[in-house]
Amino acid sequence: MPEFSTPSLTKEQKALLQWMQTGRTFRVCSDYSPMKGEVQPKSRLPVRVFSGTVDKLYQAGLVTFTPVNFFGLRWDEFSLTSRGRDAI
Repeated sequence: MPEFSTPSLTKEQKALLQWMQTGRTFRVCSDYSPMKGEVQPKSRLPVRVFSGTVDKLYQAGLVTFTPVNFFGLRWDEFSLTSRGRDAI
């Protein structure tokens, strides 16, 4: 199992992880289309989500993703890992 170091998190990144703690997820479009990089559900997220934030949280093992078909496109659905719960 790879060893991850816990990064220092910004206030916004902590807010996102806390929002996800109740089982909430968000999706990022990863299909090659005009929607690539779009985030759903935008209106219910506590902060604006940037690709760099998602990359940082994923590389630290705080979130994981599952590819899903949404609106006929490939999206990556991100959820909190147990490591992410511990980091909050």
